[in-house]
Amino acid sequence: MSRFRLFIPMVLVVMPLFAAVRQRSVEKVPGTVTVTGVVTDSSGKPVAGAVVHSGTYRTSPNGTGADGKFSISLPAGRPLLVTVDDFAYDSVTTTFTPSNDGTLNVTLTKPHPTAVVKLTSGESHTLDLGSSQFAYYIPFSGYARYDSGNFCKPDGTQFAPSKYDIAKIVGPATSVNFSPCCANNPVMTLNVEMKSGDKSQVYFNDSCFGNEVDFIGRERSTGQWMYTNFANIAEIDFP
Repeated sequence: MSRFRLFIPMVLVVMPLFAAVRQRSVEKVPGTVTVTGVVTDSSGKPVAGAVVHSGTYRTSPNGTGADGKFSISLPAGRPLLVTVDDFAYDSVTTTFTPSNDGTLNVTLTKPHPTAVVKLTSGESHTLDLGSSQFAYYIPFSGYARYDSGNFCKPDGTQFAPSKYDIAKIVGPATSVNFSPCCANNPVMTLNVEMKSGDKSQVYFNDSCFGNEVDFIGRERSTGQWMYTNFANIAEIDFP
């Protein structure tokens, strides 16, 4: 009987402590708030397609809209590292404490190099150099892509310059018969100027069997991919 009397006070003491611990653990779980903002470049122009994220919290895969605006749900009440990624700029990370109706505006100040593609139609497009590649189309399979050109020189030697070593490509590419580089079929040709100062007419090895040769890359202003036949390119200026 005496054991029973001693046990009851112990239970009464432990239960309030357990309840207090449980209450504190529930209070530690933060709620989320919606944070809005705008991503711009150093000139103040909106950056479309930038992705804002912090840990597992992120904007939609499409990122910011054409106006650079975004909306993201974040845990409230404590400092977070928020990162903004965009294919055409160096990422930016900032410390931010989310709150109700919080606003976070971010400026991307370090753009990546670009290549300017001028078309025979008179249009001009600025492409991100990192995503830009030489390519040829394989029917029913898609594109084979390379960071270097796959060329043949007038003396028949192979020439594979990196896009980072080329200063300018002068087109448009035209179809010719030239047996030293393509024995049985016409081949596309244009002119290449290197940063070293060397200039040469070149022939596209990939066009020897009738493949379409293109220059592809993401347009800086929209983030959209461009696929342009070298026959329609008047000039490409590399940085």
